[in-house]
Amino acid sequence: MKISVLGAGAIGTMLGALIRDNDPSCQVVLLGRGPHIQTIRDSGRVQLQGPWPTRDVQVQGTDNPADIADSDLVLVTVKSQATAEAIATVAPYLGSAIVVSVQNGFNDEALLQHVDEDHLVMGITATNVTVPEPGTASLQFKGTIVLGPNAQGTNAASATAATKTLEKTGFRIFEERNVEGVRYNKLAINSPGYAASLSQSNFITEAVCHRGWRTAVGKPLADECLRVFETAGIQLANIPKLPDIRKLRGFFGKLDSRLLGPIVGTGAKLIFNRRPIQFSLYQDLLKGKGTEVDHTLGEIVRLAERHGTTAPCNQMVIDLAHEIEQRGAGKFFTREEVIERFQTIQSR
Repeated sequence: MKISVLGAGAIGTMLGALIRDNDPSCQVVLLGRGPHIQTIRDSGRVQLQGPWPTRDVQVQGTDNPADIADSDLVLVTVKSQATAEAIATVAPYLGSAIVVSVQNGFNDEALLQHVDEDHLVMGITATNVTVPEPGTASLQFKGTIVLGPNAQGTNAASATAATKTLEKTGFRIFEERNVEGVRYNKLAINSPGYAASLSQSNFITEAVCHRGWRTAVGKPLADECLRVFETAGIQLANIPKLPDIRKLRGFFGKLDSRLLGPIVGTGAKLIFNRRPIQFSLYQDLLKGKGTEVDHTLGEIVRLAERHGTTAPCNQMVIDLAHEIEQRGAGKFFTREEVIERFQTIQSR
């Protein structure tokens, strides 16, 4: 079996290499660009770090789209803003491959321009992977992948085949009929996570556990997402052990409790000070890369507009992210500055 990864950054590299490591009969091609892929191409392997002894895995790194020809499955992990260009570039070489998107945004329309709907499977992954140096991928904790058929079920066979292939990663894999509800749930979790990233704040210990941030930023974002989804008729779905925006909103409430708050907060800090959650927005802003915020939280804003309402809190995260992009790599706001900007929404 030949498996190719389109846009092999942190997550794509990890998924492809884990498949190869767990099933050496699979040929794995990592398609991308930059020093990371150049290092893999030159060495013929990638180093995997995680909850296991560090190991090297043989894979093919390439920047040549033709190298994915004759693939049985193509994983799309490219940043959302690059989806249209990336899929158009590899379209001549896709053949009859099953194409699986495990991206953050809703890129269905761009992908369907070049992939038949019965061969396209949409999904999400919830994990935390970084590239500490070119040629290396580091897994902070074992992740979850959720895939599912489209509403019409025309791609059901492809979804089942993709699920079986991705089980080779060793991740928790779920095939979910309401994959749209899972994807919107993930967007909603990203919303406060991205807001914390604007100030380089540890999502749990320095943002969620901070009463001022939680009141001005976290709870308004969660409430806004839930309101927009209800207005749009989106039925959220969740998978066991996968983050859920409704559970996060309930966690905010526990932290507000005079009795439970200190206990819950102390426990959270013990866990997440050692293992902080890093969102992709933070990594992109730190490195001065273009972000995909318009394709992630922008989807919530557009969903609201399509149903006659607004999402000013999510729009604020987008606007602040763009301000940091214009400032330059790593020039973040302080937490207090983010809080102040969100308080202006309430005063409008």
